[in-house]
Amino acid sequence: MNNVLKQLEKEELYSLLLELSSLNKENADFLRLKLENKPEDALEYFKKKLKSILWNERINLREARKAITDFKRISKQPEHLLELMVFYVETGVRIGEEYGDMYEAFYSSMESMFEQIIKNLNDNTDLIPLFKDRLISIVERSCEGWGHKETMEEVMEGLGE
Repeated sequence: MNNVLKQLEKEELYSLLLELSSLNKENADFLRLKLENKPEDALEYFKKKLKSILWNERINLREARKAITDFKRISKQPEHLLELMVFYVETGVRIGEEYGDMYEAFYSSMESMFEQIIKNLNDNTDLIPLFKDRLISIVERSCEGWGHKETMEEVMEGLGE
């Protein structure tokens, strides 16, 4: 496919992009956010998207994680990615507070995202002060069920290692 794309003329590529963006709103939004090169706007867009996915009658964790992966294609700045990841887990905490005990896969998803946050912060130690208080709050507010809070505390202990 790469070879075919490389052989296309500028006008053909332009037409292809227009056609691709007209197929669905998600494609159009992705292209707009990528081309505008405004990571803050993209971050707000993906926060809204995560919120609508997670605060839904049927939570789709796979779709929520895909949104984070899609965001990685737009912004390569670690602080923006970390902001979105922390927002994901904070939203999970709020959902748990609102609805009470959730299901095991929900907590597993929050825990694995929290682990990724800690790993990314350990790779970008200069960003730890920006997120540390929010991470402490996440751990403090985490649900006791399914050993979730204990897991979050253990993961948090790895910050700065």
